[in-house]
Amino acid sequence: MSIIKTEHLSKFYGKARGVADLSLKIEKGECFGFIGPNGAGKSTTIRMLMQLIFPTSGNFWLFEQIIKGENPALRRRIGYIPSEINYYQELTGRQLLELGAKLYEVGTENIAPYAELLELDLSKTVKSYSLGNRKKLGIIQSLLHDPELLILDEPTSGLDPLIQHRFFQLLKEKNRQGLTIFLSTHVLSEIEKFCHRVGLIRAGKLINLSSVEDLPGRAERIVEVTYSEEGDLRKPYGLSQIDPAVRYQDGRHIFHVKEHLHKALAIIAQHPIADIIIKQPTLEELFMKYYGQREEE
Repeated sequence: MSIIKTEHLSKFYGKARGVADLSLKIEKGECFGFIGPNGAGKSTTIRMLMQLIFPTSGNFWLFEQIIKGENPALRRRIGYIPSEINYYQELTGRQLLELGAKLYEVGTENIAPYAELLELDLSKTVKSYSLGNRKKLGIIQSLLHDPELLILDEPTSGLDPLIQHRFFQLLKEKNRQGLTIFLSTHVLSEIEKFCHRVGLIRAGKLINLSSVEDLPGRAERIVEVTYSEEGDLRKPYGLSQIDPAVRYQDGRHIFHVKEHLHKALAIIAQHPIADIIIKQPTLEELFMKYYGQREEE
């Protein structure tokens, strides 16, 4: 069952482009990552999925129902964490969450456990909360009604590392129980650790859609070598045969090896080595490299 489906979805604000010709499908129980630079169209896409704005052209479906206008019944099946959290300032955290539970016609028994997990003091007013505490409030609000689809727009901004870890552990458990998750974030390590597939959007257009493992460049390895002999040894050691763009930085020779790692290591090991690090490029490194190439084209 597809939870989200878009076909040639476009949104323009006058002549300004929001999203252009976006087609994708997200299945039940999937965690989908959505990444792109600022202004790429991520928030526009999310606002359309939330029925806050509507497309200029194209169609989209939620829970296999086509959306032509506001559909409150379907929206009740979705949890949403916007990038910016704005709530009634004078209410306490507890009052606001109890109001939310009443509107969704659900119980309040999960409020206290979620608040304890996220270390949120519910007795304080919303106006006294920091950015991180407002984000915690939004997380709890989004989960209170046990949604089938959770849409997250930069959900961890303002959260400290411990709370981020607890939040993603909670999401993993919810995902194992069948929750479908659409995650838009600039923290690419979150996509790398958490998502099944990832879509890269640029200038309103989807330019890559794949599993995280199959992203362009994931087979590449970064090799950082410190030789026993000091100095820039690229020319005397003939290191450009491994990588024509090999860099020398802070005493290390840095190679990008796209294939045949064993051959590269055989050449590297022809000279005495003080230290060597071999690592897979992060999504952030791939992201910047991929977009950099597209900018140059």
